Amino acid sequence: SSDLIESLLYIANMATIPIHIQHARLTSPQQPDWCVLDLDPKDAPFEHVITIAKAIHSLCEDIGLPTYVKTTGSTGLHILIPLQQQLSFDNSRVLGELLARVIVQQLPEIATTIRTPSRRKGRVYIDYLQNGAGKLIASPYCLRPLPGAPVAMPLRWHEVNRKLRPDSYNIRNAMRRMARLGEDPNIAVLNSEVDILSALEALGDSFTR
Repeated sequence: SSDLIESLLYIANMATIPIHIQHARLTSPQQPDWCVLDLDPKDAPFEHVITIAKAIHSLCEDIGLPTYVKTTGSTGLHILIPLQQQLSFDNSRVLGELLARVIVQQLPEIATTIRTPSRRKGRVYIDYLQNGAGKLIASPYCLRPLPGAPVAMPLRWHEVNRKLRPDSYNIRNAMRRMARLGEDPNIAVLNSEVDILSALEALGDSFTR
């Protein structure tokens, strides 16, 4: 719409490069549209981020949860799990924590839920604490104020492989990529059907395997 275009032009004119968004829409601010797992490598190799992202994708497929993935435009990846506004922020955070703990149980040498960087011992931090009212993540397609102007780019899962880099997409190639795709790979996170109760029951079994 023209209002959206004018708003974005205003933001650009104010020299605001990154755009961060909340997890809920204005019409239902206490009911998030998604649960996010933010994979933060710090000093860990990006290949470990890829391994963990694939493990989360596999786990969620096993328990019946759809997942969507995007680069952050910085060093990690965001995994988005649609909620259809069925959960509160507190419950979304619990879901994220449960998923993170299963993955850490599967991949203890490369994954952690320890927040303090000095205690991670080179492991990728699975941050589920971003699931809270007022918490923000880098929006899809936003530029980051880093060398090369990388873009936070929605991905298709088959693109999460050894060729992917945190800065694979940037101000120079992002428009060409989306013109080639013709659609947003993550847009369905806003309306994907999900049976959260059944997924939680299946997830509970993961702790006893």
